[in-house]
Amino acid sequence: MAPKRRRSSTAEQDVSIAKRTRTRDPNDHLSSLSDELLIRILHLLPITTLLQCQLLSHRLYRLSSDAQIWKNLYYNRFVLPRALRIPGIRHPSKREDLHFSSRKSKWLDEASLVERKDGGKTNWKRQYKLRHNWSIGACEVQEIRVKDGRLNPGMLVKLAEGVVVTADREDGLRAWNLKGKGLIARMGLGEEDVPTCLAVDEQESDWLGIAVGFDDGGWGIWKLDVAGKVFVNAYRHPASNNGTLGAVAYGFPYALTITEGQLLSLYSFAPAPLSDETPAEDEDDGEGGEQPATMSGEQATSAPAPNVPPQNDKLPQPRLLASLKSHTSWPPLSLSIRTTPNTLIASIAYSLPTYLSGYTVGLQELHLSLPTGLMTFSRLTSALPQGFSSILSSSPPSPSRSGSSTPTNSALSAWNGVVGTSSPRAIENTRPTTLSYSHPYILATHPDNTLTLYLCTSTSTNLSISPGTKLWGHTSEVSAAEITPRGKAVSVSLRGEELRVWELEGGRVASASTSSRFKSVISGKGLEKSVIVRGSNREFEGELDADEGDEGRRKKSRELERYEEEVEASKRWVGFDDEMVIVLKESGRGTQALMVYDFT
Repeated sequence: MAPKRRRSSTAEQDVSIAKRTRTRDPNDHLSSLSDELLIRILHLLPITTLLQCQLLSHRLYRLSSDAQIWKNLYYNRFVLPRALRIPGIRHPSKREDLHFSSRKSKWLDEASLVERKDGGKTNWKRQYKLRHNWSIGACEVQEIRVKDGRLNPGMLVKLAEGVVVTADREDGLRAWNLKGKGLIARMGLGEEDVPTCLAVDEQESDWLGIAVGFDDGGWGIWKLDVAGKVFVNAYRHPASNNGTLGAVAYGFPYALTITEGQLLSLYSFAPAPLSDETPAEDEDDGEGGEQPATMSGEQATSAPAPNVPPQNDKLPQPRLLASLKSHTSWPPLSLSIRTTPNTLIASIAYSLPTYLSGYTVGLQELHLSLPTGLMTFSRLTSALPQGFSSILSSSPPSPSRSGSSTPTNSALSAWNGVVGTSSPRAIENTRPTTLSYSHPYILATHPDNTLTLYLCTSTSTNLSISPGTKLWGHTSEVSAAEITPRGKAVSVSLRGEELRVWELEGGRVASASTSSRFKSVISGKGLEKSVIVRGSNREFEGELDADEGDEGRRKKSRELERYEEEVEASKRWVGFDDEMVIVLKESGRGTQALMVYDFT
């Protein structure tokens, strides 16, 4: 065997390892530039080129993610177009505050992104991506099973601060974390308590206020400690012989309820003035007509306490501020509580039959003075057109319940009247299935595949509702919709997975520019007022290959069951926040699930 080679002596000088000389590309003109200059260059690039630059190097990825770059892009795409629609701006090119600047830009109601209350900094790149996903309907869909087995049709759902609150007779109150996709809190209700309506107050950051109405006329207030993951029973109003509660609104310290018999009651948890020695009676003592409601003897005569919840978990006995009985409101109903610097406004939106052109909507407001605690006046209005409508006048037919809700040629003249005339003739409306009221918008859904948008105007001297504007696009009955005060809305069809996002700020669908867009609908191009969001596509192939075997047949059998369940499933409720849309899905087999559409 050949001898091994001896190791090199440690005394020998180490041989240096030769490395390849790093050379610079003669066409590279960026590496020598400073970060400040590169950011200025990236600031001028279109977003597609900016995204491509992120793939070139770690340095460009870091610089192209600069907050000021994405803040500028966000402002120019999502804020500036809204600012330019503000009435009175005739020369936008001369307005310095309409051009992006860290200090002078007009951010409208999105100023909270610039100066956050928690002291944090907004991730503008993430915020841009979020709004972009909303604009094109791109999202991730997940499903949270909330009930298996026997169907419970009485489940109520609300979404607030990334938490879904559900209420039903069997499982009581439950709270679900959308980020963790899990149950965070649960509390049972009484054995005889059947919840009929639900409202959530999200004024406080540490906890959620929850109001639940019951079929026996009673109602209660609970607090959800989000961090502690626990429900706390704050107040329980006894049952009443006035009937089942149909709707409730809650914004501490005020609660607004209405029974199915149309008895409206407004309560306050603020401490009673010193002159009041007895607690408020139940709503039996406060009943008025449709005219401005009268105050009961126990009502406040001095300023209420500040809008601050008590330190302990229990709420004091509420005071009945006002109560009235309506004879002209029909379900569905929507309640609202909002405040101005000196006034509390409690509102009820309701459907109203016209007997000539189907249904319209009405609105009633109760105004209470915050300094005195006294109700100043009550007023009502409706979306009925002004003047006399002949019973012999012909009305265009409503769209068919089957197929797409794209308007037909027979409805073109009616739509042009809505858009272009000063005294429009509304298209005949079927009875609304749901109403969503967030001032100044009322959004009604109909079983004929359409929605109707109304714009409310409320001043110190006047209350009015604009004629309804039809929204087309759904291909089946619209079961639920929700709209925000900014005009953003989400609607869902009863069957299938059709979910649509609408941008309706300012009631722009009723503007004169809509006429040409309507004509594009007739030609098949569609009305570009909504973005369709579809769930995860579950492909099912009905044919079986002969050589698939038992395992393949079982797999396709499971796919068939899921497909049939999806077809049979109905969507009963929809809600959304800045990042997600939640849909309550009920199948004929007794399964209830929350469909989570995550746009982040």
